Amino acid sequence: MQTRQAQIPYRDGLASVRQVRYKLYPTPAQLEVLERWNGLHCDLYNACLQQRRDAYKKGKSVGYYDQQNELPALKAAIPEYRSLGSHALQETVRRVDRAFQAFFRRVKRGEKPGYPRYKSRKSFVGFCYPDKAGWKFERGPNGKHGVLHLSNLGPIKARGKPRQWGEPLRVTLTRTSHGWYATVALRCQPARKTGNIAVGIDLGVEAVATLSDATRVENPRFLKQASNKLRGLQRQLARRKRFGSNWKRTKHKIARLHLKVANQRNDFQHKLTSLWVSRYGLIAIEELRVKNMTVGGGSRKAGLNRAILDVGMWGILQKLAYKAEEAGTRLVEVPTSRVKPSQTCPICLRQEKKPLAQRVHRCPCGCEMHRDQAAALVMLRWAIHPWVHSRQAVLQGIYPWEPGGGEGPKSGSVEPRNPDHAGIAVGRG
Repeated sequence: MQTRQAQIPYRDGLASVRQVRYKLYPTPAQLEVLERWNGLHCDLYNACLQQRRDAYKKGKSVGYYDQQNELPALKAAIPEYRSLGSHALQETVRRVDRAFQAFFRRVKRGEKPGYPRYKSRKSFVGFCYPDKAGWKFERGPNGKHGVLHLSNLGPIKARGKPRQWGEPLRVTLTRTSHGWYATVALRCQPARKTGNIAVGIDLGVEAVATLSDATRVENPRFLKQASNKLRGLQRQLARRKRFGSNWKRTKHKIARLHLKVANQRNDFQHKLTSLWVSRYGLIAIEELRVKNMTVGGGSRKAGLNRAILDVGMWGILQKLAYKAEEAGTRLVEVPTSRVKPSQTCPICLRQEKKPLAQRVHRCPCGCEMHRDQAAALVMLRWAIHPWVHSRQAVLQGIYPWEPGGGEGPKSGSVEPRNPDHAGIAVGRG
């Protein structure tokens, strides 16, 4: 059994680290300064990257501290960097170091390396103040909105509302097609309400999720809804003169449309996962490798890959993980390679391969239901099994996923080996 825990970046000692995003409304003068600062950070990033490449060609090695120690000389040579803040400049240098560390880690693992590349000023999306120096956030009177104070820039109006406030740690300024945003990291102890019902959840494309109680969450298909408009804008872009004013305007419209789809998907996932965590005390969900599910296949699989990514399964799993931790909900990841939920009958545990087009599960034991609901019931049954929690050998060999259980009853008698557990699986227990 694997109980999903929040990922390491969310933990900070005994407290948790959560993020709240604010939309910034700078004045035209402040906007000009932010764009110039972003360009200077981009130039620093590229200069650090170039310095490392040149040092490697000479057989030398340049690390983070070597480049950090050169920042005072840089500010003396280029006075524009003095107003950016020392810690913000150090974070940009550290960003280059993290890119190279990730590169060497991928090389060591035998993955596709992806050597760090130069960034243009347009693609450099922002910079960060890694600690409390150089900025301060002042909340509004009712906890909503506020004002972000940056050194050498002044106050900037911000719009947003945190679910729970805490101690501000750092702020990241990000530029999108909708303007500038500030993401404030907070150290806090978040708390949520949870229920006392157990449920199994099967994620899919036809329906975003099918629950063990037969509840289906239909797929909103945000990308498909915007596809006609997106297709028209891309055709307009192809007819425009490259880098002309009309070309830039159309490209900006495409970026805003993509951002709208991403925001719709993100909002849908937050509302869905919050509902699940507040209603259920135990959630059994399949262990998915979305990256592996969307790899390769060529043009024949392009549509399926697009549909899988449009659902955003990884986003759902990630949000569900940290919200379950906050609420104290038990989140169990079912190893699909062992349990095979889509091939197993939730009543008699008979396993049989089914083609993807077969959407109804039918078994000789008389069980007939939607294929996704059957998979959700199998996952729920695996999660509430006593052997899963106590790891005692009393019931080993009864179910196909247990040591000694083999493949289960594929032929002959299809009666449940343990009718009580069958009753729990279908909701009668």
